[in-house]
Amino acid sequence: MSLSRAHVFIVTGANRGLGRSIVKVVAQRAEANSETRHIIMVGRDQQALEEVAQADAENTHTYIVPGIELGKPASEITGPILSKLNQVLESSAIASASSVSLTLMNSAGTICDLSKTVDQYTEEEVTEYAAVNYVSFAALTSRFLARAKTVPNIERIAIANISSLLAVMPFANWGLYASIKAARDQLLKVVALEHKDDPRVRTLNYAPGPLDNDMQAEVRASIGDAEQKRAYSDMHSQKKLVKTDDTAGVLCTLLDDWTFESGAHIDVYDIIGLPSQ
Repeated sequence: MSLSRAHVFIVTGANRGLGRSIVKVVAQRAEANSETRHIIMVGRDQQALEEVAQADAENTHTYIVPGIELGKPASEITGPILSKLNQVLESSAIASASSVSLTLMNSAGTICDLSKTVDQYTEEEVTEYAAVNYVSFAALTSRFLARAKTVPNIERIAIANISSLLAVMPFANWGLYASIKAARDQLLKVVALEHKDDPRVRTLNYAPGPLDNDMQAEVRASIGDAEQKRAYSDMHSQKKLVKTDDTAGVLCTLLDDWTFESGAHIDVYDIIGLPSQ
């Protein structure tokens, strides 16, 4: 089946967890959205990315950008990603499309040392954490947006940030994580404001919920706040953690429907409701 509408996605952190689930859902929905989808998967582990790429669905093409370490200088992260994006955009498949949409999904990130409170941080760990989780995010957002606006026949430009409840509500021991998530949210709110007169551009801060993944296991093992440790352990034992495939589906539906307010912060529980007690 040949489709004349093309949609290019960049998914960071695509080799594991939520990023991997996002790639899976995006690929599965290509035909339903009557478009050919080109998914650029960004991550550290080449083998893992290749495994994800092998799961191509109909009307979907995948590309990998391996070896991306968030601790590198921002130019060493954005450079390979934009190079691959340019390669895809300059292909005959995109040139012949009747319309083109571009979506950046920023899923990559790390948690901070959850055994510490704010008064225990060192200058070095604050600097490193901000560089890993904010600087590369902001740089990639800027470069992507600038490039997307030059694409002929561009229909939609979407930037989705994987956010957190912690971006809008403080919890003990999450100082670095929460403040960087809030900064990422605010950057996309500014982008939304700067493009309020351009209906092609929308940004979304999406909180996927407490996920049933390796990062959540690390949270339960390391967090210094006893009340949160109990709460997360109970959610895990009662199977109330959110499945990555499920929350990726909610995110992709929001982006496909294109009815959300640009710059909004939307939590998965805003859509599916809180789990029963």
